[in-house]
Amino acid sequence: MQPFVEEGRLLERSYEHLSDCLDDFVFITYENRIIACAGLRLYEKEQFGEIYAFVVNKAHHNTDISKKLMYKLMNKAKKMNLDCVFALSKHGGHFFRRHRFIEDDITSLPISRQKSYDYQRKSAIYSRKL
Repeated sequence: MQPFVEEGRLLERSYEHLSDCLDDFVFITYENRIIACAGLRLYEKEQFGEIYAFVVNKAHHNTDISKKLMYKLMNKAKKMNLDCVFALSKHGGHFFRRHRFIEDDITSLPISRQKSYDYQRKSAIYSRKL
């Protein structure tokens, strides 16, 4: 994740935060190493899930790894009986649209997520009904 944090593509998260949220994550491994991961945070009241920290090792870009990772996230969301998943991204518009997400506005987010939206970062909001 760190190279993407340094590029400003991902938000920095502490080791403690990641440890606390480990159950949110799905992973793809290759030769016993994690090469891709993403989190799916639950908003139980609304039955929404937020995709976050979606990252694929640069050596595996332009392969089908990101597609496999999205597939794992959607399966997890379906098993959780979510109504909708969303993601906030500054750089992933084409990627999310390719996976049947639409660009949405802040009012589509759960209220608690609307309140924590970072207006300075100005991330686009992408959502997908399940």
